[in-house]
Amino acid sequence: MANLRAAFRLIRFILATLIYYSVILFGNVLSIFGADRKGWASYARHKWGKAVARIIGMRIQINGEAPKPPFFLVANHLSYIDVWVLFSAAKGTFIAKSDIKDWPIAGFVLSTSGLIFVDRSKKSDVTRVNAEITTHLTPSQGIFLFPESTTSSGEDVLPFKSSLFQYPAQVDIPVSAASISYSCEHKEVDCSRELCWWDDTPFPKHFWNVLKIKQFDAHITFIPDKIRSSNRKELALQSYKLVRDQFKPVNQSEIHEADTGSITV
Repeated sequence: MANLRAAFRLIRFILATLIYYSVILFGNVLSIFGADRKGWASYARHKWGKAVARIIGMRIQINGEAPKPPFFLVANHLSYIDVWVLFSAAKGTFIAKSDIKDWPIAGFVLSTSGLIFVDRSKKSDVTRVNAEITTHLTPSQGIFLFPESTTSSGEDVLPFKSSLFQYPAQVDIPVSAASISYSCEHKEVDCSRELCWWDDTPFPKHFWNVLKIKQFDAHITFIPDKIRSSNRKELALQSYKLVRDQFKPVNQSEIHEADTGSITV
């Protein structure tokens, strides 16, 4: 039954991805006539995130208010699923690691739909991205960043790397922060292993296992406090503290108790 569910969901996921990718491409055509290409793509990614959440059985619990574009938002990183959580909750684009391009189907869509890719191993590429951010922050979209630069098992938040905080530090814009976690109603599902993607499980196999899960919850808390500083290391440290203070480890049942007053999307 679980494999049949996964197969059906995979078909729906592919169809939804093709539909919203076509919307993004149509926006590129309309930009020739003056349409807001970035805003169009941001809207399509927002709808794609909501559609994927429904397809894979993910209920998104939102605490707090998502920032309005333009924004620079940082969050902890647990899985590729985080991408759809943030897309569904706010209108923005990602600063993402270049290896995302290798994801089947979704990687191609993301790499050709307005994301900013960075190779963190090259200092020159980090400098390029910091210079490029200004062209992606618009009244119709913000910027999402995972400063841990890798995923974790959901036990804790890893320290934030400061290199990509250079832009908000240099131009003195506020940094918003959000905390992401996951929980599963069924005790037989190990959320830390089956939702968080931190070990050496290949992407296709891990995604197939996600599709087999009947239902799970994503919890995102938008932190009201904003951080300003002309020092990128200070920005990284203070936003890390905000996220870590709000973070609930994956698999902890008290996550449900903390969601009083949250919005489900």
